[in-house]
Order: sequence, then structure tokens, then C-alpha cells
Amino acid sequence: QMCIRDRSTQSTWDISQFWMSNIPPPTTAPSKKKEFNLGQELKKQQDTYLGRVLYNFSVINPLLAYVSDESAKWAKDKMEEYKRKQLPNGSVYLSEQEIKEVLEANKIYNRVYHPDTKEKVLAPFRMSWFVPVNLPIVFGMLCVPQTLLNVVFFQWINQTYNAAWNYSNRNATCSFSNKELAMSYGAAASSSIGVALIGRELAKRFGTSAGRISKQRFVNGAVAMCALSCAGFLNLYLIRYNEMRKGIQVSYKGKDFGLSKKAAKIAVVKSASTRAVLPIPMMIIVPGLWRLIEAMKLAPKGKLGIIAADMIIVALQLTISLPLALSLFTQEVDVPKEKLEPEFHNLKDAEGKPISTFTINKGLQMLTKLNHNQSCLLYTSPSPRDQRGSRMPSSA
Repeated sequence: QMCIRDRSTQSTWDISQFWMSNIPPPTTAPSKKKEFNLGQELKKQQDTYLGRVLYNFSVINPLLAYVSDESAKWAKDKMEEYKRKQLPNGSVYLSEQEIKEVLEANKIYNRVYHPDTKEKVLAPFRMSWFVPVNLPIVFGMLCVPQTLLNVVFFQWINQTYNAAWNYSNRNATCSFSNKELAMSYGAAASSSIGVALIGRELAKRFGTSAGRISKQRFVNGAVAMCALSCAGFLNLYLIRYNEMRKGIQVSYKGKDFGLSKKAAKIAVVKSASTRAVLPIPMMIIVPGLWRLIEAMKLAPKGKLGIIAADMIIVALQLTISLPLALSLFTQEVDVPKEKLEPEFHNLKDAEGKPISTFTINKGLQMLTKLNHNQSCLLYTSPSPRDQRGSRMPSSA
């Protein structure tokens, strides 16, 4: 094993330990400390659409699905240390090396731990497992013969996984009754199966049982997209119905100014838009790549070759589509006062100046909960996890 000795502490560090666990190696080089705010840094990274796409890709990257117990404990200890050092404004004075360690610890922590309970989330329900878990599900929706049994089974298994994912990543600071969760699951499962079966009957007119693979994948993708979009909308509407009935928190520069039903409707609409968009790449990317393969005369001949190509293409589609959909909107949304109730129209800030724009949290998931006011929102988003950090599920 390769080791180095830190002369200032006379301790020996195993380099391979940090290589395997993604923990940044320690440094003893003196450096100036500067003020650092993790919440502001994450928000800055996601001010642009491209920044949000890159961030969300790092969250769902299947290559980072495995996190060792050692890495998870290091990340948890590092984040707890960061919180202990926080000043009243949420900042901490850190060196450049310490800032890198905090950013890396935050990524690892968010992949493993629930932000409310601080307990580990079961591996299949973490964001970085989105692609591996959904790969066989989406493959079944697009690439296997669309018999009655196959359609019902894969739509059911998808919504069942979504329900388990949503429960594992729920907002534990809020209470959702088993009845509410059961209604949401029942509506999503029944609607997705019903729409898929109707689409299956319509698809028979296109003669998808034979002919080009790209045509088969396009028709199957269109059926799956309609089913998942409908199920996602109903799932989100039912689980967040109480928010629209009671309202969500409206704030300005971190200070809460009350609940707004109109703000809740805006938040739910933006969240629903993400759910509607997420399945669209399913009927574009997969058949599009197959059409390119066919045009270049590279289509595999044997059944195993087609299955292998399908699996690779579906994996690419999942990896690309989720970050693109989740990044459509920022986690925090600015809302002009005119779009809220009259009681918000004449409010003033601490300096006595009129407030023209308020901030709301659109919901879906938030992985980082440092110095931010939290609304009572379920952590959902592909079934989808949407972000300041990001935690989100399955293909619906």
C-alpha cells in the first residue's frame, strides 16, 4: 500500500483509502480562511439552466450509486461539523481545502441520508439509483411485446416503485396519512394502466408487431408517455391537494409573510409541468437513436443484439432526460405580488420599502436544508425528485 506521512501530526494516511471512498485527502498546507455559505453556493451553481442540468446530472449519476459506509460516515460528520460552525447568517470561515471537502461531503450526504430523519435512505430509493432501477422498467414499457399482461405489469411495477420512492423521500416534517398515500398510489396506478391499455388498442392500427424497430419504439414510447404523464399529474395533484387548499409559505429574504393559496397553485403547476415533460424523451430519444442506427445500417440482426442495443439506448435516455426535465425550473420561484392575494400587495421589508416580488418553494425535493425556510411539501419529482439540491424517483 502507498502511504504518506503527515509530519505535522506524525500520522500515516493510506492514499488508497481516499481513492476508494471519494474522501478528499487531508492537507496541512496553511491557507487563508474566507467566508463561505453552502446554501448560497448551491443556489449560485443553479442560477442558470445549464448549471441546474450539470448539478442534477451529478446527483443521478449511476457511476456514483455506490457509497461506502466509511464515505457516508465521513460526509455526515463533516456536515454536522459545518452546521456547528455556522454563524447567525449561515456562513462559516473555511480554507479553500475545507470548502472543497464541505462541497464533496454535501454531495455524498445528499446521496445517502434523508434530510429530515437523518437516517440512511434504502439504496434503491436514492437518486443515484434512478437509472439502474428504472432501466428494466422502461425497457419493459418500450421493448417487450405489448401484450395485455406486459402492459399491466410494467405500468403497475412502475407506479409501485414510485410510491415506495415517494414514501422513502417524503417530507418527514409534515404528516401525510396512509389514506392520502393510498389514494395517490391507487389513482396513479389505475390511470397509468387504463391509459396504457387504451393506447395499446390504438397502437394496433400502426402495425407495430412488425417493421422497423424505430417505429415500434416510437409507438410504444408514445403510449408509455401518455400513461406516465397522466399518472404523474394525478399523483402530484392528490398528494399536494392540501397545499392548494391551505396555501404555502410566501417569503422575502428569508422572512415568512404568511400562507398563500395562489402561490400553492403556481408551485403545483410548475411541478406538474416537470412531470408532464419527463416522459417525452422516451418517445424521442429511443426511437430517434434506433432510426439513426437503421439509417447507418448498423442494426443488430440477432435477438440478443437487439436487446443489448435497447438496454444501452434506454440507459442513455434515462440519464439524459431526468436532468433536463428537473432543471426546467429553479427550486425557489419569484412571484410578483400582483399574482398573490390582496393582503400581500402592500407589505414592506425591514427597511420600510415596498415588497414587489416574493419567493415561494415550488416543492419536489430539496436535498440541502441549510438556512432555508421549509414548506410542508412532499419530496417528489420524477415521480419527479425537482431542487436546490435534489432527490427524485422513477420514470413517471
